[in-house]
Amino acid sequence: MNSLRFVPALVAALFMPGLGLAAVETATSDSLALQVWKASGGENWQKVKQLRFTFVVEQDGKTVASAQHDWDVAAGTDHVKWKDKDVTVNLAAAAQDENSKVAYARWVNDSYWLLAPLKIRDQGVTVTEEGTREAEGVSMQLLRLKFAEVGLTSTDQYLLYVDPETKLVRSWDYIPATGEGMHATWDKYQNFDGLNLATEHSFNGKMVKFTDIEVIAAK
Repeated sequence: MNSLRFVPALVAALFMPGLGLAAVETATSDSLALQVWKASGGENWQKVKQLRFTFVVEQDGKTVASAQHDWDVAAGTDHVKWKDKDVTVNLAAAAQDENSKVAYARWVNDSYWLLAPLKIRDQGVTVTEEGTREAEGVSMQLLRLKFAEVGLTSTDQYLLYVDPETKLVRSWDYIPATGEGMHATWDKYQNFDGLNLATEHSFNGKMVKFTDIEVIAAK
């Protein structure tokens, strides 16, 4: 297996202090997108200084891939460990060597699986409400995310299934411009210093798990 990147997830803009103005910014204060952002702890993100987590992929109960992240949000760097690699990448500068490019792609993919609901207000993101659809036996509210020439895979789209009661994302459809898409769950939410994060995702016989999550925020 040459890469840990199972789904081409993108980060629409560098997730750093000062960013977070998207097309939804002009929406009413009770728009679904803003409710999702708030339910996931969006109002607390600006306080986050450091975020540590391990991205793990399991299949048939066995770990098939993992990557450790020590993301200094304030400094704009991520220290990534995977396989025999140990790389610190500057998230604001184009990666020059191959290991840095892979580390940056790891940050893009892994952090989006963890933080996507907090990024719907990023620059370059267009959010559209698309009514309701039955999923997991519940009538879920739908949000479609499109992207304007940002991230690594800006032609991809995501359809978020939102719990009408909690306003938390319960699953999503990944919709690539070409190739096969997929449906993944968002499960086992936990609160980490004001951020409500799903720690497990199941899709196509695999499981993405987040372990060792630590949020360091300003008080």
